[in-house]
Amino acid sequence: MSDIAKQTLTKVKHKILPFAFILYIVNIIDRVNLGFAALEMNKALHISSAAYGSLSAAYFITFLIFEVPSNILLHRIGTNKWIARIMVTWGMITSLTFFAQNFTHVYLLRFLLGMAEAGFFPGIIYYFTYWFPAKERAWATSLFMVASPISNIVGAPLATYVLDHIHWLGYAGWRWLFVIEGIPAVLLGVLTYFYMTNKPEDAKWLTSDEKKWLTQAIQAERHQNRVQPYSAAKVFAHFRVWHLVAIHITIQMMFQSVSFWMPTLVKEFSTTFSNTDIGFIMMLPGIAGAIAMPLWALHSDRMKERKYHIAIPMLVSATGLALAGTSSSVAIKILGVVLNGMGNACFYGPFWSVPATFLTTEGAAVGVAIINSSSSIGGFLGNKLVGIINGSSMGINGVLGFLIACSLAAFLLTLILKLNERKSTNTANE
Repeated sequence: MSDIAKQTLTKVKHKILPFAFILYIVNIIDRVNLGFAALEMNKALHISSAAYGSLSAAYFITFLIFEVPSNILLHRIGTNKWIARIMVTWGMITSLTFFAQNFTHVYLLRFLLGMAEAGFFPGIIYYFTYWFPAKERAWATSLFMVASPISNIVGAPLATYVLDHIHWLGYAGWRWLFVIEGIPAVLLGVLTYFYMTNKPEDAKWLTSDEKKWLTQAIQAERHQNRVQPYSAAKVFAHFRVWHLVAIHITIQMMFQSVSFWMPTLVKEFSTTFSNTDIGFIMMLPGIAGAIAMPLWALHSDRMKERKYHIAIPMLVSATGLALAGTSSSVAIKILGVVLNGMGNACFYGPFWSVPATFLTTEGAAVGVAIINSSSSIGGFLGNKLVGIINGSSMGINGVLGFLIACSLAAFLLTLILKLNERKSTNTANE
């Protein structure tokens, strides 16, 4: 790698990644705080297990509808303006949950939260395609997504501490949880407007030579990989996009359900666990994922291989869930939760490096949004079904069996994707 390349990429990494990382931590904490609030909120508002499944799923309805339009607007309006708008509105809606008095109020606010937040994650992933060449992208994406397990390390003990110790003005901890975790999103949203640089040519912090190298490197890469400037309509008809959607739906049925239900499931491991104990246990998969995620993505980049690096973590996740469901030892159950968190974390870096290898410009914005919006389908179906299963005679073992099946389905779909790529061009793999 030339000196100008090293110099430019170092500047880009230091400017782009830490800020995006912080934004994503706040995003994940705000998205999943419902799972911790449910430890007290469900009883306070008389919400049953099945009703909570519907509540968890409400977020994904509007998220699905607005994801693609949101990314199109981001492409046309500018990343800084649109991400700022997303963060301010989701932070305000999260904070308003403080005032909820019944199931309907919470349902409506989760519905609005999905609308407000739609486009954040795919917008950032699309944003990276302007700043990181493909050989750096899985690693960069994984560093960004380490925020997901880190959010557990930060968010889990924070949430359970608030539940147990914050009762200001006589209001329950679960109400203050939404306010305490919603306000940072509003403040960071305002900062985003001024901090984010939309494209390399706009970067005052890069020299002319650095801008030229980065722009040419990414353009040359797209030409070499025969990346087509698909229109939005053509992206919707692209087979590989929908194959990635199928993988993403199945993994999100598992992952989103784990995000919302795991605190409740862990509580059933032992009758002696307090809310604070659960918070510390939920830190462990975050720590394991934060360590494994960038190392796995770096290995994927160095090997120039994606498919097995996407598939293998799903077996790890399934193994973890199996241990959590079948062992009689609380320690082994917790180990299973940790393995599941590690597998979930390692999936994302290699997976999200694939779309930009065959899509670019507005097509990339639309393609990433389509794939990510499928998380809404997975999240809706997963949470709805888990609520029904957990409320039935199958209980926790039925829930874990369902989540294992989702992990294995994602694994098999990934293997099929590998076979399809061998029959066609090798653009997505290398």
